Amino acid sequence: MTILVRVLGSLSVERSGVPVVLGGSKPRLLVALLVAHVGKVLTADRLCDALWGDEPPPTAASSLQSHVSRLRSKLGPEITIEAHARGYRLLAPIEAIDATRFARAVDIATENADSPSALETLRETLSWWNGPAFGEFGTHEYIHAEAVRLDELRLAATERLIEARLDSGGDETLIGDLGALVVLHPLRERLWRQLMLALYRAGRQTEALRRGAELSAFLRENMGLDPPELVRDLERRILEDDPSLHLVTRPSSQPVDALVDAPTRLIGRDHDLALVSSLMRNARLVTLVGPGGVGKTRIARRIAVLESESGEAVTMVDLAVLRDPASVPAAVATALHVQPRQQGSVEETLEVVLGERRILVVLDNCEHVIEAAAALASRLTSACRAFRIIATSREPLGVPGEAVYSVKPLETGDASDVTDTGLPPAVQLFCERAAAARPGFTATAAELPVIAQLCRRLDGLPLAIELAAVRMRSLPPRTIIERLEKGSGLLDAGPRHPEQRHRNLERLVAWSFDLLPAQEQLLFARLSVFAGTFDLTAVDGVCIDTGDSLFSLVDKSMVQVTDYNEPRYQLLETLRQYGSAALEGSADAKRTADRHLTWFSRLAQQAGDGMSGESERRWSDRIDRDFANLRAAHAHAVASGNVGAALGLVAAVREYGFRRISYEISSWSQIACDMPGASTHESYPVALATVAYGHYVRGDLEGAVASGREAVAAADRLGASTNGLAERALGNTYFYLGQTDEALRWMDRMVEAAETSGSDAQKAHAYYMRSVAETSVGDPDGGGLLAQRSQRAALACMSPTALAQASYALGLALESTDLAASQAYLLASAEHAAAAANRWVEAFARTEVWWLQARIGNVADALKGFEDVIETWYRGGDWANQWLSVRHLFGILQQVGDHEAAAVLHGGLTAAGAAAALPFEPADAARLEAAVEMLRLQLGDEDFSRAFSRGAAMSDHAFVSYVLDHIRARAQVHTEY
Repeated sequence: MTILVRVLGSLSVERSGVPVVLGGSKPRLLVALLVAHVGKVLTADRLCDALWGDEPPPTAASSLQSHVSRLRSKLGPEITIEAHARGYRLLAPIEAIDATRFARAVDIATENADSPSALETLRETLSWWNGPAFGEFGTHEYIHAEAVRLDELRLAATERLIEARLDSGGDETLIGDLGALVVLHPLRERLWRQLMLALYRAGRQTEALRRGAELSAFLRENMGLDPPELVRDLERRILEDDPSLHLVTRPSSQPVDALVDAPTRLIGRDHDLALVSSLMRNARLVTLVGPGGVGKTRIARRIAVLESESGEAVTMVDLAVLRDPASVPAAVATALHVQPRQQGSVEETLEVVLGERRILVVLDNCEHVIEAAAALASRLTSACRAFRIIATSREPLGVPGEAVYSVKPLETGDASDVTDTGLPPAVQLFCERAAAARPGFTATAAELPVIAQLCRRLDGLPLAIELAAVRMRSLPPRTIIERLEKGSGLLDAGPRHPEQRHRNLERLVAWSFDLLPAQEQLLFARLSVFAGTFDLTAVDGVCIDTGDSLFSLVDKSMVQVTDYNEPRYQLLETLRQYGSAALEGSADAKRTADRHLTWFSRLAQQAGDGMSGESERRWSDRIDRDFANLRAAHAHAVASGNVGAALGLVAAVREYGFRRISYEISSWSQIACDMPGASTHESYPVALATVAYGHYVRGDLEGAVASGREAVAAADRLGASTNGLAERALGNTYFYLGQTDEALRWMDRMVEAAETSGSDAQKAHAYYMRSVAETSVGDPDGGGLLAQRSQRAALACMSPTALAQASYALGLALESTDLAASQAYLLASAEHAAAAANRWVEAFARTEVWWLQARIGNVADALKGFEDVIETWYRGGDWANQWLSVRHLFGILQQVGDHEAAAVLHGGLTAAGAAAALPFEPADAARLEAAVEMLRLQLGDEDFSRAFSRGAAMSDHAFVSYVLDHIRARAQVHTEY
């Protein structure tokens, strides 16, 4: 379905995500009337009466026909406006109107009350609402009944979701949400009962009873009614502490999509899982210690998956891919999508951004960066009270508050009493993996004691057992033992200490490596150059002449498959270290690392080009998957002095970094630009422009100007180009500084660069920026023309980001003349951006969407929306857009009478030099000045100065924390439902 009519809020029409401009108020009202009576005939007389009032002009009937004719062409073939003898009828599929889709979702959720998919659909459809049904037409006499029906349906659906949240245990916001709902809807008995139950389950029995008494008093005083029987019954059950009111825990039916469990069964670890989970209830740092190959990572991953299934936010960070201990904080920040601030260290940024958030992070393979991992773990668990860590290491981190759990090898049993009715875990693992290697294998009664002996001689180490089980393809268990015992005392008798177990594992890995054919040995060693996971094409490109050796290594458990849908592979850390040691020092080591750099530099270039077209999302996802390899490739380029590769790589993926709000790439650019000889390379201007843009978004305006101008000068000196990026950074920076003429001059140069490049995506971006600038300085007509040029270029390249930028520019240009069309374009912009995972444009568009929602009175939705975008900018370290969002909030708070908070925000904005940050229409300056003067009158000079000074004195973190706390408090007060 390409057409969609939206009436769950302001009326709008879209085709394939692009807004359809209906025209003036009469065609918009006509659509609203027909949709409100979809499937029914509306007489021409009634329509004329609705459109023109009691005295329609003589030409009303013909004008109505003209309006209908134009609407038919705009709505297309999916929606039909039928002509009847007495009038017109609109016919449309359910999917073509958001209101009919919503009604169907409510019906399905009601019929399938326990279906997670039905509830998720209902949750999604509730998110479509952006105000009262039919917006400005909701009170029209011919539409009001349908608007009331839809609003009532929305409230019933909200109650159904509240019920689902209660059944699942609720969350920290449920009581607050219900408290606001009963204020807005005091006659909704079900909401009162839900609030009382939520309070009771939170251990607040007295407050639950007080709420019941409030309802009873309200009904008696205002309605002359006694409280309903269901409320009285609930009060009695709360007083009696009725067990039937307690939450019944249900197993989660939701899939884990943030963290995927290992593809093979975890054997013999139920006791470990229970003990580690118990430790986690009392300690926020639990370290799993043990020798390599004992199964620490498998246990940690399984616990993380279980936590994720219960609703916990979980992130897993593999530290094995890091070459430099100093990179540990940045790796954790990247995994959590936290970007460093201009001032302060990465650790400080993590502290302030994580704050009170409840997050579990698994730090895997800490041993080779243990001091850095320990320092970060200690700092974050001390500063962030809800932050939890599971670490895996060969030794404890040794920090205060750490709970250490020693992971033991699997039980091997006694060879003399092993039977097929009670296999020890180690023997189970061997038999299961052997059956996978040799389909149809079942251990005989005679083989089981031999397998138990083999597992015992392998110390019960899961990795060693799996490597040995692979050999069952060609060798019986007894022969495997004999071969192992020939390996230089490989399986020494005597006590088994951790160091001995680790040496035995290393020897087993060495034995497994020695059994490989020469070609597989070479490939295994070369694979150690990869950081994280890799795919088959990368193996072919980096390791050359691989043949089928990779698949053979997978069969022999020397390489793991991490994703079977789009196959990706990985070396377990113990195996990677062995392979790296085998490669290190050989002439092949540098050649392999150079090929890795060449391959991923080429991939970066392909991805950079691909992100300018219709396949943008595919290429950005590809960079996501290979980001660790790109980081490693860049590090090798720097370490080996390959200036061209270091500069070229960052130039290729710069847009990915900007769109993902991942400014780590700006740091790569700075490192590359500081290399000897960099300033004479043709890629230097683009790399330095990337540095300039990084300075701008982080709020270092002086650095942005210096780097941007230097990049332009370097391009002139080298006869090269910045691809318009330096001009873009300078234009934005000068706008922020309030130097409009200088900003427009640089933006004109940016447009010239784009037109010279011939790239439709670059032109779409340049016209979009120039359009926004033109609208912001008071010429929305000129901005609209430039926006249309941006849209034409976007349609030529079909990049979702380009389409999002063009839609944003069109929406901004229409704000002053057609608010509904403006809103539709801005929503389309956010949706295009989301489709491309462009977090920057999505947040930028939603900032404007929520500002418009506040202007038309939807304050509760706007405040909740601003909470999301402010957290996005803060997590990403984008202070330029952070201040723009806060400036909008200042206007909202002043609008709703929250004068003290508005004065605090004005103080913070002024101290940051952002009170007049652009985009900023000339009329806004006068409105701002008037708003500030009004605040002075409302608060009085003394209170105004006190609040202003409070905001001005706050640190960045304290200011944003104040803003977010205030938004949450205000959102509850203004929640509609």
